[in-house]
Amino acid sequence: MITGMGGASERARLDLAILIVEALVSAYESELDEALRELTRNAGDRRRLGRWQQSVAPVLSELRVARAALYAAREVDLHTDRHGQVLLLIDGRPLWVAWPRVAGQNRLEREVVAEFCRRHACPSAESADATQPAAVQGGWVLSQGRPPGWETVDGLRCEFPDLSSRGEREATCRALATDLYALAAALREAARRGGRIEWRHLALDTGPAQARQRVVVTEGGDYLSVAVPALAGNPVDWTEVRRWLRARTEGRSVTATVLRAH
Repeated sequence: MITGMGGASERARLDLAILIVEALVSAYESELDEALRELTRNAGDRRRLGRWQQSVAPVLSELRVARAALYAAREVDLHTDRHGQVLLLIDGRPLWVAWPRVAGQNRLEREVVAEFCRRHACPSAESADATQPAAVQGGWVLSQGRPPGWETVDGLRCEFPDLSSRGEREATCRALATDLYALAAALREAARRGGRIEWRHLALDTGPAQARQRVVVTEGGDYLSVAVPALAGNPVDWTEVRRWLRARTEGRSVTATVLRAH
């Protein structure tokens, strides 16, 4: 949807931005209401639930400010990066679209699109840019007892100490997921061709920065050359990365926290 908005009218862009922000406000209000209900039901766990509530409240406050700003904005624009993350610009002020939970995200996005298309003529699939890469699907997951995390629909998770800088952190996790999908595909192809993969020795070569990274796959130093810059540039949990890559290569589904809160 966002990739087809380049030629949309100012009114259409504003309507879509309002629909998105209203849906975000509603989603985070539901999270806050749930936290308040849990506080009522679990009086003995007030400290932990209170911390969780406090992590949601600032996000909701920011979204309410953005909603108010939209109705007075002179210029509203929408962009999507190469990982599928949506950015709203409200008079030049950025707001990254970050849903609170993976569960229900697709439904909410479909509802936003359906309402927008009820009001405006939507671009056809044929008119969209065919070269646009598939977006990494995921969203923020807020759970009592765990740090906030951004998680893909197939279980890749990045954890963070709080919900500040959500846009940048989501972009980091999307980039990591993109790299891991590419690396899993390369490993799967290598295995199909009879290549040997010694999973406990799987690691990135720590040599000079290059356009493509060397991924060592055996104790003897055999490697694959794959472009995985986000994987090279972030302190990932390689135990979890190896576990996820092996399962993915073997056609199994697992969840893995590849980036830990620090």
